[in-house]
Amino acid sequence: MISIRDYALYLIEFKDRTEKELRDKFREKGYEENSVEDEIEFLKNYGYIDDVRYAEHFINDAINLKKWGKIRIRTELSRKGIDREIIYNAIEDAFAELDDDRVLSQMQIRFKNSDFSNIKERTRIFNFFMRRGFSPDEIKGAMNKMCSFDDIICDE
Repeated sequence: MISIRDYALYLIEFKDRTEKELRDKFREKGYEENSVEDEIEFLKNYGYIDDVRYAEHFINDAINLKKWGKIRIRTELSRKGIDREIIYNAIEDAFAELDDDRVLSQMQIRFKNSDFSNIKERTRIFNFFMRRGFSPDEIKGAMNKMCSFDDIICDE
């Protein structure tokens, strides 16, 4: 069996990992609990693992690349073992700088040719944004703006 230090460096060489992810990997490999705690402490002290930094990078990618909303980001970070307070602070910081019409701008690009008068189509679009982690209020607001055309009646 390779040393826990070598295994830790191998794991973080190509990808940032959370403290929980590393603990799980170490336990999976069968390392002793004392060794796991010592190694986690070493990695934290030298900045190899930092859950705050991980959350900030994850949120940045989720917003800019994956186009996710707060709910989906919060869920994914929780699954990765990030502390709730870290998640809350990182999300609030990241979303403070963003405009409120992210859903609308995505809707205008992705669904510009959609028939918003069709209830099935509206439901499909609504569910698409729900899966991306946007709140129902954000989605409804964007849909109402998309439906503000004279020839489309959104409220049925």
